[in-house]
Amino acid sequence: MNATEVQEIEAAPVARAPRLLSRAVGATLGRAVRWVQDDEVRRGPHLLAPAVYGVAAAAHSWEIPAVYGLPATALAALGAYTRAMNLPDGGEPVRVGVAALAAGGWVTAATQWGVAAGPYNLMTWLAAATYGLTYWAYRRDPGVREMLAWQQAREDWYIKASMYGLSGAHLVDWQETRLGEQFDIDTVGTGHLASTLVGAALEERIAEKEKLPASRVKTRRGHIAGRMTISLRYKDPWADPLPHPLLDSAPEIPLPAVADAREPVIIGMDPETGRALQIPLWDEDGAKRVMIVAITRGGKTVLLSDLLERTTAADNVFTIGINVSKAKEMRRWRPALGASACGPDERVKALRILELVRAIIDWRGAQETDEAVFVPRRSQPLVVVGIDEMDTLVAESDGIGMAIRREVAYIVSKGGSEGVALVAAGQRGVVSHFGSGDIKRMFDVFAMLKSAGEGEIRHVLGELGLTMPSMMTYGEGHPGVALVTDLAGHWTAGRTWRLDQLPDIDRLAVDRQPCPLEPALVEFLGDKLTAVTGAGPLKPRPRRPVPVVTEAPMHVEEQLPQDRAAAQRATARARLREIAVPPTVQLSPAEATAAAVARRRQAAEQTHMSAEVRSLLLRLISAPEGTTTRAAEKAMQDDLGLEVGVSKTGAWRCLDALRFEGVAELRGKGRAARWHLAATVPTDTPPELPADPVFDHERAVEAAEEAVEEEVLDHPDDHRE
Repeated sequence: MNATEVQEIEAAPVARAPRLLSRAVGATLGRAVRWVQDDEVRRGPHLLAPAVYGVAAAAHSWEIPAVYGLPATALAALGAYTRAMNLPDGGEPVRVGVAALAAGGWVTAATQWGVAAGPYNLMTWLAAATYGLTYWAYRRDPGVREMLAWQQAREDWYIKASMYGLSGAHLVDWQETRLGEQFDIDTVGTGHLASTLVGAALEERIAEKEKLPASRVKTRRGHIAGRMTISLRYKDPWADPLPHPLLDSAPEIPLPAVADAREPVIIGMDPETGRALQIPLWDEDGAKRVMIVAITRGGKTVLLSDLLERTTAADNVFTIGINVSKAKEMRRWRPALGASACGPDERVKALRILELVRAIIDWRGAQETDEAVFVPRRSQPLVVVGIDEMDTLVAESDGIGMAIRREVAYIVSKGGSEGVALVAAGQRGVVSHFGSGDIKRMFDVFAMLKSAGEGEIRHVLGELGLTMPSMMTYGEGHPGVALVTDLAGHWTAGRTWRLDQLPDIDRLAVDRQPCPLEPALVEFLGDKLTAVTGAGPLKPRPRRPVPVVTEAPMHVEEQLPQDRAAAQRATARARLREIAVPPTVQLSPAEATAAAVARRRQAAEQTHMSAEVRSLLLRLISAPEGTTTRAAEKAMQDDLGLEVGVSKTGAWRCLDALRFEGVAELRGKGRAARWHLAATVPTDTPPELPADPVFDHERAVEAAEEAVEEEVLDHPDDHRE
C-alpha cells in the first residue's frame, strides 16, 4: 500500500461527515414537518417561532436599522386589533392587540441589541415568554377554535357514523349550536338514498345511542341530493319561557319602540340558534295570509298577541281585531285597534268590519298608481285583520254566518295586492274551521303550535307536512312552541314571547293609538268607518222602508246646484275634522327618519349573513344587469346548497342589509326593481331615508272642496232646475 492510498483511507471519514450531517438535518426537518402536518392547526406556529428568532438574529448581524420595526409593529398591532374587533363572534381585540405589540416589540429590540443580549440571555427568555403570549392569543382566536372544533368533529364522526348505522357517510359540515350540535353529511357512501334514511327510525336510533329523548334528535333531507342534516339538542330548549322583550329589563333580542310593517314581525326566538322567530305580514309580492293552528292552551292566542303588539306599535299599520268568542285578550288590545269586534254579541259588528275591509280593497284597487303591489307607508298603512277563534266566527249557517264567510273569502282572495293582510287563528287546520276549502287553500304562511295528533300538520300543509316535524312531540308538551313555514317548505321553529297576562297587555296597549287611513279613503268610507270604530255591539240593519212618492215643492229656486255643492263641502270638512291624528303622524321629518333608520339598523344587525352568502350576493349585484330577490334566493339555494332559513324574505333581508351598509342599492319600481352595486363609496353614516309627508289638514280640505266642485261640473244634469 503506497502513501496515496493511505491518505485516501484516512480522508474518507472526513469526506463522509458533511453528507451524514446533511442527512441527519434533513431527516430531522422531515420528521418535524410531518409532526406539524399531523396536527397543523395546533402545531403550525411552532415552526414559525424559530424562524422569527433566526430572522431577528440575521437582522442584528447585518446591522439593519431597528427603527423600521417601530411603525411596522404599530401597524401590525392596529390591524390585529381591528380584525378582532370586527369578528362576528368576538375576538377579544385588546388581547390580540397586546400580543401583536409584544411580538413586534421583541423583534425590534432583538434587531437592535441581539437575540442573546442582557444578563443571563435575557432577550432569549423574553423571546420564549413572547411566543407563549402570542400562542395563547392564537389558540383563543375564534377562527382557530372553529377549525379545531371542525377537526375534532371529523375525527369523532367516523365513530359516530358506525354507531348511528351510517357507515360510509362523510361529514360535509358541522357546527356547534346553543343546545347541541348539527351535522351535514353526504350519504352516497352508505348505498342508500337520503330520503330513505331520514325519518323516525334513524332519529330513535341516534337518540338511543346518545341517551336523549327522541324529540331532541331531528333529521331532514338536504337541498342537494344525497345530503342530509342531523340536529342533536343535548339541553332542553323549552325549559324556560321567553319574557316579552318590552317587559324584560335585559332582553336577548331587543325590539324597536316603533315597528315597521315592511319588516317581518319578530314573535319569539329559536333557542337552538338564538335567531329571531319571525312571521312576514308583507313583502314585495303583497300582504300575507297567515294561518295559526293549535289546540286549546297550545299558545295560538299568545302568538296572535305577539303579532298585535308589533302591528299596534307600527306607524304604518291599521290593525283590526275580531274575536266573537270570550275575547278576553282582544278586549285588552281594543284601545290600540282601529276597529274591533269582541264577544258573541258583536257578530253583526264583525260582519260590518269585514264589509268595511272589502270596501277598502275596492277603493285602493280603483286608484291610479304606478305600483302594482301596495307598499305600506305612514300615509297609506297596511291593514292587518287579526281573527282569533276563526271556527267560531265562520261556524254559524245563518244569514250573518254566510255573509261573514263570503267577506272572508273576498279578503283572502283580493286583499294581498291592496295592502290587506289576514291573520286567522283556530284550533284545527280543517276546512270546517276556516269556512270553506277556497278560504283554506289561499293561506300562504302557516304557524303550527301544539297539536293533538300526528296528522294535524298534514291537514294544514297537505303533502308538505310529511317533511315537517310533528308538533305533537316537537315541543315536548310545552305550549308556545311554534313552527313557521311557507308554501315553499322553508321552515323555522322556536318559542314565542310570553305575553299571556292581561295586565301586561294593558301596559303595552295603553298609550297606543291606531294609525289613520288615507284621508281620501276615510272620506270614501264615511259612515261605514264611523259605525265600527267605537266599542260595543251594532244592531242589524233595519229593512229599508218603501219610499213614499210626494209632490215636488213649488219653489224650486231655493234648491240651486250651488247650495248642494256647499252642503257637500261642509260634509267633507266635518268628516276631515273627525280624523284622529295619532302622535306618530305628528313626528317631524327628522324624527321619522331617525325612527326608520333605527328600524333598518336593527333589521341589519339581526340579519345573519355568512361570508359565503355575502360573497355570492356581492357577485350578483356587481353584474351589469344586477339581480332580483328571486334570483338571489335561487342562487343561495343552488350555489351554496342552503335550505333552512333561505326564502324570498330571507334573501331580501340580506340584500337590504347590504343596502343599509351602503354596498347595494335598489333601482326601479315594482316588479322591475333590481339590486345593483352602489355607485357611491360606503361610509359610516347611515343612509338618509325619506320621511312620509305629515298630514296637512288644510290642504286636505282644499282637495275635498275641489273634488266636490269637479263633481258638480262633471254632472250638470243632476243639478238642473
